[in-house]
Amino acid sequence: MPLVLYAARALPLMKRGYSLIRKWNSLPSEQRSEVQAQGRRAVLAIMAVKVAATAERSSGDPPATWEAALGRVLSPGPAEEMAKAVVSHLQKVSEATAEEIATAVGAVGANDSTFKRAMSLARDDGYIRRVGVTFRGIRWDTSEWADMQLLDTPHVRQVEEQIVSFVEDFGLVSLDHVSGELGLEDDAPELRAALERAVSAASVGWYCNGIYGLAPDRLQDFEPRHDLWAETKPGGDDKDMRGALEELESAVKDLARALKADGSQAPSLDDDPRDEGDVDPYEGLRRVQELHDAGVLTADEFAAKKAELLRKI
Repeated sequence: MPLVLYAARALPLMKRGYSLIRKWNSLPSEQRSEVQAQGRRAVLAIMAVKVAATAERSSGDPPATWEAALGRVLSPGPAEEMAKAVVSHLQKVSEATAEEIATAVGAVGANDSTFKRAMSLARDDGYIRRVGVTFRGIRWDTSEWADMQLLDTPHVRQVEEQIVSFVEDFGLVSLDHVSGELGLEDDAPELRAALERAVSAASVGWYCNGIYGLAPDRLQDFEPRHDLWAETKPGGDDKDMRGALEELESAVKDLARALKADGSQAPSLDDDPRDEGDVDPYEGLRRVQELHDAGVLTADEFAAKKAELLRKI
């Protein structure tokens, strides 16, 4: 059964799971350790469903083991190398057409298959976006998460530290792994801003296909705490996805009960700790970006609303 048919069941579970994991992560260390088993189980359950969802949408299978992920990083294909060059070029210029980018990165042309794959990788990982069309063709630029305008707030720096610490433990992780570990959606503004900071500082490397990790020289003899990739590899059929969702539902319920028994109020299915009072500026940033991408907001309206929300951070 296609993944989309599970959305009605999965999305509320994911929302509640994110909220519970953020609540668990915010507890004092002693209190957090008392529900460690339930917390880690919920984190892994969310990771597994997210990895499966990404695999469903992707043309390539995600690595199923640590060794497979390492192989991709240490032996990148020409499209992966070119994708990084594409992003690097767009960080230096103010927009460019596909032909201009192809020339700058040494591609045969905009219709070259490797170049097309590189553009797709950079776009799918959220680093480049279309910004308009002229008589010379579609124009591209970096997204706000690769424009080198690093957001520097205490909260973003805290999330950055969490990401770097997570990568230090496992060496190589996917964006889905990071998202599940922090209890944040993979397009959450604070997560993407923190990841941008970590990549810019070279604390974390971007290896395309949603893979992030330590520098290659540090990975040669690296031993992860355990094989996170094997623990969260997607199943191959409908039965596997059903099982992953059942595990997520059970894990979320167990963590909610554990937090309640521990004296930590667990959020309800529709509650999000970040939604109390005024609209959370990070959530607001995500929403206005969606409206802009959908063509509802003009560029000027988007810029004005973004500036307003950034002042609240």
